[in-house]
Amino acid sequence: MLVGMREAMRGRGATPLTPVSTRPPWTWPWFGHVLATLAVLTSAVLDFDAGRGHHTVALHWSARVAVVAVAAVLVLLARRRFPRAVLGVALGLVVVATAFGAFDASTVVAVAVAVFTAVQHVPRRVATLVVTGVVLVVAGCAFAGGGWQTQHVLVVLLGAALGEAARSQREQLTEARERAERAEATRDAIARRRVAESRLSIARDLHDVVGHQIAVINLHAGAASSALATRPDDAARSLAVIRRSSRDVISEIGDLMAALRDPTASESGPAGLARLDDVVRDFGVHGLAVRSRVEGEVRELPGAVDATALRVIQEALTNAHKHGADARAHLLLEYLLASLRITVTNRIGSGAAPLSVGTGLGVVGMTERVESVRGTMTSGDDGAGVWRVVVDLPTDTPGEHP
Repeated sequence: MLVGMREAMRGRGATPLTPVSTRPPWTWPWFGHVLATLAVLTSAVLDFDAGRGHHTVALHWSARVAVVAVAAVLVLLARRRFPRAVLGVALGLVVVATAFGAFDASTVVAVAVAVFTAVQHVPRRVATLVVTGVVLVVAGCAFAGGGWQTQHVLVVLLGAALGEAARSQREQLTEARERAERAEATRDAIARRRVAESRLSIARDLHDVVGHQIAVINLHAGAASSALATRPDDAARSLAVIRRSSRDVISEIGDLMAALRDPTASESGPAGLARLDDVVRDFGVHGLAVRSRVEGEVRELPGAVDATALRVIQEALTNAHKHGADARAHLLLEYLLASLRITVTNRIGSGAAPLSVGTGLGVVGMTERVESVRGTMTSGDDGAGVWRVVVDLPTDTPGEHP
């Protein structure tokens, strides 16, 4: 994705990534080595002498100091690959220089540079102990060499402070980069989940829209086929129902496609229990007598619950029409304090195909729809030859009722 964005930016004439040659000098890989070398050699040449109440700077040079300074510069070249080892060698140079009478500010600066690098590669607690030990060693060597100055300890502490600041900045950059990567991965996961949810929603809607009409067409096609020779009038009525159901399913599929292209298109007409009378009337025309009853105070429902209630009723009545022992079904709507309870019952014969939650795409689709609005659903034979579907849909917002 990032590569595509970069390519798109280049295609639109955006400024490409900054090449290494045009970056600030302090970001070049070898700039630190040059700076450390200059610091060590300069401190080897200049002699900072704290006099009585004032400081003087003088040039001095000796073979022993030169050897120690050059050795320190060469050792510091490996500090990025071996920070701990380089710090140990730098401290060893301080001890050796003290033993040969060549203790100088250059060795202290070399130790400070090594501390600067080492602090960035060890845990903070360990870094505190390391810095304390280094300060004690440098102070002891300064006293032993007879050239004790407060600046020696301050230089080491400055190196440690700069190393900690560099470590903190690097950690912040790393954390920001990780947050950006996690945010991008989260966006991708959310996008994939939304695509999956959209596909599932489309599949449910297609099943709800097409399933009932196809079941009606199948039933009346069988009736027309068996009655065509002996009862042509019945066959003609069945064919009329097939023709009307075909027009209805084509119209509903067209409405669904329009809603998919423009989600606001579905808001122009009722999509919930306001269509319940039409649904019950259609089932009556198709041969299923539905007795409906409403209990409780009818109130406006949330949009998702309203649409789910109608789809569940339509699917339950379709199953009753297909698998019921007679052409009758009962529908009960109960407006409870914080929920809407839907109960659909119909008689089943001994040879009827068993239905239960988890078998059959229609029942699975109903269960998923109900769960999507935090509802519950049960279905099954009550033991008296009656198939019962009970759905509870919450009608209040979370937290409205204790």
